[in-house]
Amino acid sequence: MGKREDTMIMAASWAPPGVGGEPSLAAEQIVQSLSHELMSPYCPGRTISSCPSPNARKLEEFILEEASNGKSKEQIEQELVATFGRQKLGSLTSPAVLGFAGGIGLIAAIAIAVLGRRWRRGLAIREHGAGEWAQTGSTPGAGAAAPSDDELDRLSDALDEIEEF
Repeated sequence: MGKREDTMIMAASWAPPGVGGEPSLAAEQIVQSLSHELMSPYCPGRTISSCPSPNARKLEEFILEEASNGKSKEQIEQELVATFGRQKLGSLTSPAVLGFAGGIGLIAAIAIAVLGRRWRRGLAIREHGAGEWAQTGSTPGAGAAAPSDDELDRLSDALDEIEEF
């Protein structure tokens, strides 16, 4: 931790809650916005709000104190970036995060398309029956025709023998 980072944490941890009365709604909105947008420097891969570290709570207190003192969201974000660095803080709106989310969305869309096609194929088999598939020459499975009545009887007899064990 750098000296400036220590100072920010100390200021946040030693500031009495509600200095000058209750924080304004605008200040609380700034805290909510920044803590959900910026990644936590204490929990890699998590936002400040989802980080369980006590230092993340102190960082939220610091943001609230700065917002209550009249600083804008952009000013506070610039101060945090200057302290922790853009690489460590990151942002949920960074190109890497958006690219990852887009990739996951694309994979999900492909999976839905494949599953939908299989579901429709299953419906067609149930609607038309296996016999109709055999008559048209196209088979839903590995190219096997529908079993005859004799084959079904032999299969039933064989299963009955197995059950008698």
